[in-house]
Amino acid sequence: MTIGLKEKIWILALHLAFGGVEKAIVNMANLFVEQGHPVEILCVYDMPDSPAFPLDPRVKITYLLKDTPNRQQWKESIRSKNPFSIVRESVKAARILLGKKRCVRRAVQSISDGIVITTRHEDSLALSKYGRPGVFKIAQLHHDHRFDPTYVKGFADGYQNIDVFALLTPQLADEVRDIMKDNRHTRIVCIPNFLERIPEQVDASQRKKIVLAVGRLDPVKGFDRLIEAFGHIRDRAPDWQLHIVGEGEEREVLENRIRSLSLEDHVVLTGRKNASEIEQMMKEASLYAMTSHSEGLPFVLIEAFSCGLPAVAYDVRVGPRGVIEDQVSGFLVPDDDEAQFVDQCLKLMEDDPLRYQMSENAYNRAKDFSKEKVGTLWDRILEE
Repeated sequence: MTIGLKEKIWILALHLAFGGVEKAIVNMANLFVEQGHPVEILCVYDMPDSPAFPLDPRVKITYLLKDTPNRQQWKESIRSKNPFSIVRESVKAARILLGKKRCVRRAVQSISDGIVITTRHEDSLALSKYGRPGVFKIAQLHHDHRFDPTYVKGFADGYQNIDVFALLTPQLADEVRDIMKDNRHTRIVCIPNFLERIPEQVDASQRKKIVLAVGRLDPVKGFDRLIEAFGHIRDRAPDWQLHIVGEGEEREVLENRIRSLSLEDHVVLTGRKNASEIEQMMKEASLYAMTSHSEGLPFVLIEAFSCGLPAVAYDVRVGPRGVIEDQVSGFLVPDDDEAQFVDQCLKLMEDDPLRYQMSENAYNRAKDFSKEKVGTLWDRILEE
């Protein structure tokens, strides 16, 4: 099938609030509309303050559902132990979930030509099952599949009508090719996230003694173990601070851990910041730290590199290793090896020439994720 450059592109998204996946979706939409494609984002939820990232005004957004998730209200009802509240919020949650599945199916069935890109596994299954024959179908996965049986079965049995399956790293692409080896139709490719722009380089010697981490305050991000590690770092580098940017359900837990370690003067939970504020904080900090338990291709790490921040990260199954060149632009530490994580952070804190060199290397590495470079990969797919 030949796809003209002016074919319309639909992108299916869960929401456009703050998050790495959402930023990737907005960046894609902006890229495609710049390339001359009419672009429409089919967004399930209309979350407050969304879109959270600058979106080209030529991109159309259609919201598919009036309801928004009631996860927080449901959790509060559980804590209250009020049976009426629990039943009410549980029924509402079930209704919203059912509505989400129905609206995605209807949206997919309504599109008769052009290109559809899904960004979540369950939507990719719906696209394969309900997408019309005249539609070019592209599926994306923005996280690690972890060989979860649900994903493995879905890839093997449910993606038969997907034309292109785009993964974020070569490792993920190779693994999925093996899982889907009996699928003769779907082409597996690696297309990473990309940066809208790369900021001007900052003089590393002018930076502050701040270790930075950014993400939602969720257990998967591992900020509890970052705070724990910084307790040991503080003993040897008392003039450094850790700033964690983001908001979420783990705030109270993390605040308690900070108090229990007497780190109130050394660890700051800044709350949520907008994109320009985060960029400025990245330009002022000296080191980026990542302690996530699981990642796909961490967008925030690419952004940190674009601001010249070298990084120390736990080498989880995939993710940081797709960005960090070990001992060149940062350090990859065996997962959960706290002692080595602390040592590598201190090495960069205490060795200014090493930190300055790694800062430059990180900045140069970020250019591999430029819109121009990744845009050519999308060109090849869309011009088939």
